Amino acid sequence: MVEELELSAFEDGYRANGQGGIAYPPAALVALIFYCYSKGIRSSRGIERACWDDLGCRIITANRVVDHSTVARFVQRHRDALSQLFVQVLALCGRHGLVDLAAVAVDGSPMDANASRDSNKQLLRLEAVIARCEGEINALMDCAGEHACRVETGDAPDADGEPPGDDWPKLSRLCNVLARARSARDTIYQRALPSANEIKIKAEAAERIVARACKRLAAETAAHQEKLRKYQARTEADRAAGRRAANGRPPVPMEHKTVLLRQRVRLTKALAHLERARSPEPAPSPSAVASLTDPDSRLQLGKHGGYLQGYNLQIVCARRQILLAVDLHDNPSDRTALIPMVSKTQENQRAARLPGDIGLWLADSGYASASPFEQLADLPLLVSVTSEADQGGFPAKRQTTPAAQQAMADRLATPTGRAQYRQRSSLVEPGFAQLFQRFGRHLNYRGRRAVDTEIKLLGTVHNLSKLLAGTEKSRS
Repeated sequence: MVEELELSAFEDGYRANGQGGIAYPPAALVALIFYCYSKGIRSSRGIERACWDDLGCRIITANRVVDHSTVARFVQRHRDALSQLFVQVLALCGRHGLVDLAAVAVDGSPMDANASRDSNKQLLRLEAVIARCEGEINALMDCAGEHACRVETGDAPDADGEPPGDDWPKLSRLCNVLARARSARDTIYQRALPSANEIKIKAEAAERIVARACKRLAAETAAHQEKLRKYQARTEADRAAGRRAANGRPPVPMEHKTVLLRQRVRLTKALAHLERARSPEPAPSPSAVASLTDPDSRLQLGKHGGYLQGYNLQIVCARRQILLAVDLHDNPSDRTALIPMVSKTQENQRAARLPGDIGLWLADSGYASASPFEQLADLPLLVSVTSEADQGGFPAKRQTTPAAQQAMADRLATPTGRAQYRQRSSLVEPGFAQLFQRFGRHLNYRGRRAVDTEIKLLGTVHNLSKLLAGTEKSRS
């Protein structure tokens, strides 16, 4: 199967002038990674051990033992290329007739990150860690500078003296901790920002306030200008009739009119409020935390109660548990993940050149929200807005449906809607079961980009196993 993939993105990263050491062929390493992942072997050291005692690995590598550092560097170097293999394998599944777009289901589930819950630190603790690391790094650099000056001036101790300590490993560790602490601090501020939908709602409300303030200022300005115009007309008429000072007290000038000054101040405040609504400043809570080990991970609600440190894994599954999209969501809630997953699925469908359109989109009540329903109104979408058992047609206490979701509830209440929605669990739940049974619920890498490559590999190998099983059935 690897021979059918386009691996030019891997090969372009190597020199063709013969300089440097001889590298393993990318096809061999990709096949080795796929083979070991399919057997549940995901660590680089586990892959190295498999090259000794696994017959399949020895055939793939031509009886060579690939060092674990070679595997780790290959994955790190070619993260983007490895992620793109997901679409290529999906295209192979489509060409073999395994992809059925009659109905797809979206769902999410937490996965354990390579970090502990105890690694979460509050903002004040992170600031203290950053200050401590910066102080120790500055002290080490000052010592290194003083030692260099002594060497240049000849004041360094002789060979019989005490040699200077090797502080470079300590400096490397401090720089690593400092980078992760800064990333965790930035993550806390980023999470304190409102969502795009909240920003949109607040900006629209602020725009209405500005419009009212502009309208009121324009009306007051026009009214006062009319008063000034009438006073000027009466004054000219009195002068023409030979009367002096018979027109009464003159109106206040435009620049001193209290109502206009008040309306200008109100408009200025409304414009400032609109700017803050469009570009809000993060205001993190004192109790907000971020992981010092893996700042991109966060606390997730566990499947069996409690909380875990991990990521929210999102998949879009078609029939035969073919994955059309697999991605990470940075929010423990699924409510804001529907639109991104629909967009990612459509993007993968175009890239894999899968013919036809998806006939039905299904999601559980965790994705129920009025804003996605409005933006995805042109899609055949069914999302549960009450209890899952009730939507499946089983006895259950029906929940209250919000008014903004009543149209979706009416669509699901029909016999056709109920029959269509019953497909959801059979589409996506076996996909999660097969993924976790083969790979487990833990992640080995740290950082959003590395973890994204890892889950793309898991999805690629999952689809590859479906492709191999379908090919064997067709041959038999």
